[in-house]
Amino acid sequence: MTANRIAQALPLAQTLRSDLTLTEWEAFCGQRLHHSDSDAGMDIVTDGDGYLLGLAAYQIRTDIRHGRVLDVDPFIAMDVYGRDRACEMLLEHIESLATDRACGAVHVSLEGVDGRFPRRCGTSFTRILESGYRADGLRLCKGISQPANGN
Repeated sequence: MTANRIAQALPLAQTLRSDLTLTEWEAFCGQRLHHSDSDAGMDIVTDGDGYLLGLAAYQIRTDIRHGRVLDVDPFIAMDVYGRDRACEMLLEHIESLATDRACGAVHVSLEGVDGRFPRRCGTSFTRILESGYRADGLRLCKGISQPANGN
């Protein structure tokens, strides 16, 4: 993804958090797009007319079980008319990245809500499973309240 596409990709990101501001989104993207090496990044997929179909942010991490892994979060495929194709395009791209960077695995995080999965993944979840991905653990999340400024 290039800097001129950040604002265009905001609606995709807002499917995960509706109150996400452009400033917050630009900061998130900046951490990946201006990373000092190729171990982090963010990519988009588009249709033939240039409309955004999906995005994936990634970072290479070391995993105790798999060695180098391409850790993808978020993974968003939102093509209304060809959602399966958007998902397939993203999967093909991230798997190619993982191969090029000598990763032993790809970890893809999909968002859940209230303990139900997948959230807004629709057919993407099925396509991901059909592409050979499987549950390989469970990530739990607990929000931590931060004290208000000045307290």
